[in-house]
Amino acid sequence: MVSVFQLVVGAILVLWGAFVVAFPRPVIKLALAAEKAGLAWNPQARWGTAWVRLLGVMLCIGGLLTLGAELFGIPAR
Repeated sequence: MVSVFQLVVGAILVLWGAFVVAFPRPVIKLALAAEKAGLAWNPQARWGTAWVRLLGVMLCIGGLLTLGAELFGIPAR
């Protein structure tokens, strides 16, 4: 049985990851704002923009695995 929830979550992860890979600047700006507010440490100083693209790729892979699992009938739970 097709789980609409699993398909939606997978699609959101893929699209979010693709956005992060294609447009890393907004994510970096959010990270800098969080660092200024004292909420987070920004790894950009050490790794440049590669960490943002890596985050996007991991999100895409997670989304593709979720979509693939649903399409091949592997249950999420």
